[in-house]
Amino acid sequence: MGPLQEALAAVGVVIIAAVLGFNGWQSWQLRRRRARSERDERGEPGAGDLFPATTPQDRVEPGLDEVSEAAEPDGLPDSGAEATRARTAGARIDPLIDAIACFVFEQPVPGEALQQRLPRTARAGTKPLLFEGRNARTGGWESLQPGERYAELQAAVQMASRSGALNAIEYSEFVTKCHALGEALGVAPDLPDMAEVLEQARELDGFAAGNDAQLSINLQAQGVAWGLDFLRQQAQACGFTTNMAAGRMALVENFADESDPQAEPRRYAVVQLQYDAHAELSDDPAMPVARATLLLDVPHVAPGLRPFARMRDAARQLSQALGARQVDDNGASLSPAALDQIELQLQQLYASLEARGLGAGTPAAQRLFA
Repeated sequence: MGPLQEALAAVGVVIIAAVLGFNGWQSWQLRRRRARSERDERGEPGAGDLFPATTPQDRVEPGLDEVSEAAEPDGLPDSGAEATRARTAGARIDPLIDAIACFVFEQPVPGEALQQRLPRTARAGTKPLLFEGRNARTGGWESLQPGERYAELQAAVQMASRSGALNAIEYSEFVTKCHALGEALGVAPDLPDMAEVLEQARELDGFAAGNDAQLSINLQAQGVAWGLDFLRQQAQACGFTTNMAAGRMALVENFADESDPQAEPRRYAVVQLQYDAHAELSDDPAMPVARATLLLDVPHVAPGLRPFARMRDAARQLSQALGARQVDDNGASLSPAALDQIELQLQQLYASLEARGLGAGTPAAQRLFA
């Protein structure tokens, strides 16, 4: 056997040993968790708080507000990692679109201690990471709050988005961050199987690709282009009062979900109006604009707001005020009959999203189609 073959054989032995060691470590952690659960059922005391109420001041606390929303607690405390979880309206983690790792503590842990040990970057590749704790006082799942104590922690990675399905490299990065977090917390994460997660991610990505829609109606000037100020004035008269960015306005409205009377009304950009951003950045109110686009991002807006009907109304009003033609992306005229057909297909899309539990305008749908 030559030197190259000997080196390859040595590498193979190291890899096999590492795999066997990792599997043994996982089995040991599983036995440890089972033993802890049996001890809890017998009513034996734990080892005390994992962290003190005060934490070192020299650690940098990640900005959790970027990835999760505070929620009002409801429900009663659950027992056991597999118990039915009382989720609050503001909780962001959703098993329909997230792969979830769970950390179960022997004793409740202060929220500030958990916050300080979270990964500094809440992403795995292109996929966002989210973190929630089960409040030891209320039993509800919520974003981590200083001054509260948590019996469990969940870390989640989103399985799909418009950038594609979660891949093996991204999931491995998530696993690495969970193990690092587990070491900092002194508790092993309960991680989902990689093969199962990647299969779910591919299936979810396929569903999303087949049920995504961004509808547009273009307004094309006939003859003389419009002045930028004139376009904005007419748009404001039609309800487009929010400037989202250069060349983008939105018709924004609050909407309360009647199926959940306790939920706070949510704010939606129902329809967007897009035009030449360079014209707005030029600071010339007379800068000519010859084309504008009304855009509806279907999965992002609750159907109860009648977004497509409102987009058609806005297109009709603006086309009359601007002397514009309604055309598709290829410049062909859009007839009322064609728009009626689109609206019928849109109802089928809403039904498909709802059947999956990802109704248009819900937080999960907005995350999936982002």
